[in-house]
Amino acid sequence: MAPKSSMLHRPRHLRVVLSALCLTGALTAQSAPTVRGATNAVVEVAFTAQQAHARPFLDTQLDVVVTAPDGSARTVPAYWAGGDRWTLRYASPMPGQHRFRSQCSDTADAGLHGVAGAIELAPYTGDNLLLTHGPIQVAADQRHFAHADGTPFLWLGDTWWKGLCKRMTWDGFRELTADRRAKGFTVVQIVCGVYPDEAPFEPRWENEGGKPYLDRAFTTVNPDYFAYADRRLQHLVEAGIVPAIVGGWGRGDCDGMAVAGVEGLKRHWRNLIARYGAYPTVWIIGGESGGAEWTEVARYVRSIDPYRRPITMHPFDSARSRVTDETVLDFDMLQTGHGGGAATMGAAAKVT
Repeated sequence: MAPKSSMLHRPRHLRVVLSALCLTGALTAQSAPTVRGATNAVVEVAFTAQQAHARPFLDTQLDVVVTAPDGSARTVPAYWAGGDRWTLRYASPMPGQHRFRSQCSDTADAGLHGVAGAIELAPYTGDNLLLTHGPIQVAADQRHFAHADGTPFLWLGDTWWKGLCKRMTWDGFRELTADRRAKGFTVVQIVCGVYPDEAPFEPRWENEGGKPYLDRAFTTVNPDYFAYADRRLQHLVEAGIVPAIVGGWGRGDCDGMAVAGVEGLKRHWRNLIARYGAYPTVWIIGGESGGAEWTEVARYVRSIDPYRRPITMHPFDSARSRVTDETVLDFDMLQTGHGGGAATMGAAAKVT
C-alpha cells in the first residue's frame, strides 16, 4: 500500500501516467503550448494559481470553454487537484485542433482566468472499443445501448459498490478487473461518495488516501482520496469496462442527502463530472434514493455535464418511480431482488 500523503499534495507516484490509451498530454497552462492526444482519449491540462485561495474547493470555480474544429463549443468544469493546482480533463471524438480558454470565478488570478491554449487530437488507433467506437449512450430507438458511432453495446454489469475504498486492495482491484474482462463484463457499477450500509464518515470510507471529504457538508475535499480513485477508474476504462459511478446512497441508515444536503451533493457531483466526465462513464445519481431533492441533484448534473453521459438512479424498484421529473433520466434502472432464482419471476414482471 502506498503511504498516505498530506491533503494538499497528490502522491508523486500517483501523478497521472500518460499513455496512448487514456491520458495523452499535460501542460502548465501559463505556457499554453499545444497538447497532443487521440480522439475519445482523455487529455489533461494543468492550471497553476498565481494567488492564494483559502478555500479553493468551496470558493474557487474553474471552467474551461473548449471550441472544437467544427466551431462548436462546450464548457468543461475543471477540478481542484490540491495546493495551487487545478486540472482540466477533456475528450472528443473529433480530430483536429481544439482551442480552449479558462474562466475562473476569481478573475484576478491570471494563472486560472483567461488562460488560452490548444489541444491537437489525432484519430485513435488502438483496440479499446470504448475509444474506437466512443462512449455509450441510449440508442435512437430507446431500446438498447450503443456506442457514440452507433455500434451496439451490451450492458453486462457487475456491482462493486465499495470498490474505491480500502476493503479492496489495488492488486485485488486489478485481479478482479482482469477476471471480469475475461468473462465479458462491460460495466462495473461502483460508488464514489456516501457508501451503502455504513454510517457517515466511518473509517471504512477510506482508501489509501483517506476519506473523500473532510467534513459532513462536503465543503473540504481530499484530493488524495480522488487520486487513488482515479487510478482505479482509469484502469477500468483501460480494460474496456464502463464505470457506472454512483454518487452516493439515499437509504435511511446511510443517507447522503442527510449527510451533505442538496448543495453538498451538487459540489460532489461537480467534482465527479470534472474528474470523470471525459471518460466513457454512466452517472447513477443515487443508490436507493429518490424524491424532489434527489431529482434536483439529477437536474443539476444534466445542466453542467458537457458530455451528457447517460443518467439514471439505482432505485428500490424503478428509477422512474423515484424522481419527480422523468426528463432528468436517460434510462430506467430496476432493482429486481437479491433472491437468486426466486427473484426471477419478480424481475420478469418488471421488464414486461
